[in-house]
Amino acid sequence: MFDLEELKRASGLSRKQLTDLEAQLRTELGEDELMVELHLMRVLEALQQGWITGAEALSVEAKAS
Repeated sequence: MFDLEELKRASGLSRKQLTDLEAQLRTELGEDELMVELHLMRVLEALQQGWITGAEALSVEAKAS
């Protein structure tokens, strides 16, 4: 299907940034693991494609709250 770990490595985000991003998603989406992974994958793919910056990725969920 997709390799989330590879997307994390390719994102350029630190472990702390990835942890913070996942925490923001869990706050927004609750404990639905599939939805958290799906949204995380979308953010990481957007980073990889250059559609958003790391700073934007980390602020997207905070702005949505």
